[in-house]
Amino acid sequence: MIKKFQRLLLKNTFAVVGPAIAVFVVLSILLLRYPVFESLECQDITGVADYNGRLKYMYEEDTKLVTYDAKNLYYSGYDYYIDGKLKGAYYYSTENGYMSFFVIETTSPESFIEQYTVKGEIINDNISVNHIVGKLASSAGIKEELVENYYSYYVISELDYPAAYISLVYVLCLSPAIVCGLLILYTLMIIVNPAMHSQSEQLTNYGEVRQVIREINDELKRKLLYKRENVYVTHNYMVVSHILKTEVIKLDMVRYMSKNIAEKKLGFGKTTEVYRLTISNPGILFYEVDFEDEEFIDEVVKNIRGF
Repeated sequence: MIKKFQRLLLKNTFAVVGPAIAVFVVLSILLLRYPVFESLECQDITGVADYNGRLKYMYEEDTKLVTYDAKNLYYSGYDYYIDGKLKGAYYYSTENGYMSFFVIETTSPESFIEQYTVKGEIINDNISVNHIVGKLASSAGIKEELVENYYSYYVISELDYPAAYISLVYVLCLSPAIVCGLLILYTLMIIVNPAMHSQSEQLTNYGEVRQVIREINDELKRKLLYKRENVYVTHNYMVVSHILKTEVIKLDMVRYMSKNIAEKKLGFGKTTEVYRLTISNPGILFYEVDFEDEEFIDEVVKNIRGF
């Protein structure tokens, strides 16, 4: 069972965490439904009969990320350089009745690869393909026109696969859900251990935090002298609970108290008159608590002075 002081701390937590969780949940749902994920999915086109026709169609439809289980890949003799550095090589296979081309990521091209799963992006690379086909046709002693219907200019390139971009998109899209989960975890942790709550830091002035929390919980249950709205006065403590924070004053450390009429800012240039109770002990504690009516502040002062 959650005790009284812990419930006050949880109220502060939910005032901040609750709206944040709601926003992150809605944001996560919207991002996960966003069409960008569809364009980042890889389609497995292994075994597709009209292989090259399929690549052309996917390229024109801007569905360019694919996975293909290639067999019997031959090194074309052409390499792929980025900023003057060898990053990959062009390979071809004759599976499915077509000469299919791939850019494989490697810094030391092998002459033959028996089986390889290519995960890449479809690119239109007619210049390179023309050079490769021309070289192969010349080496075989056949005219290039005779093979022009058995290949296309569309290449599956590992090096053009936007792995970093995809990872970044997923991180950005999943981060709201991750943050939401962390906020929920934090809430559960402070339920189990309220000493972890940021509001508990003020209690270090009064002793070991966990022990002080136990004392406050016990006094709110057994030694509560006065309660009105958000103010609690016990034998040894005064607890003032606001929406975003909970203030705790140990009464035996109070040396001075004063009641004053002050103006409180409401925003947009508006102010209101309040009764301000100042509680202090030079160098140890200083609190100001505002009350809307004089009777309220007088009752609080009366109960504090009784001890």
